[in-house]
Amino acid sequence: MKLSLFMASVGLLASLSSASAQGDLDALRWKNRILILFAPSDGDPSFTRQSRLLLADEKGLAERELVVLGVAGGKVETLFGDPRAKHDAGALRRHFGLDARAPFEAILIGKDGGVKWRQDAPFEPRDMNAVIDAMPMRRAGR
Repeated sequence: MKLSLFMASVGLLASLSSASAQGDLDALRWKNRILILFAPSDGDPSFTRQSRLLLADEKGLAERELVVLGVAGGKVETLFGDPRAKHDAGALRRHFGLDARAPFEAILIGKDGGVKWRQDAPFEPRDMNAVIDAMPMRRAGR
């Protein structure tokens, strides 16, 4: 009985954390595209390289209405843009099925809230821009 009650509590907490992450992301829905960079630490070479590549083209990020979040270790940092919600690293990792020790991963979320692109290695911004520029809302000028 105690074990099943414990397991139910753990399940409830996990679903609440995932709901919390979705709620935080929903605050940006229809306003911004979101790129989340996940890494085990902020000293991760892939995280550092990707951040540098992206921030070299702030004009392109702004044109595409992107908010870039870095989830490194247990913290979330806004790398570009103006998010209107607080984000929890653990909740974001659980929401996207990533362990805290998982290697680098980048996830692009469209304005509709759906995952549009995932990469497990640093990429050139032009590759991401091509994905965004092909999106119906982007082609419609939104």
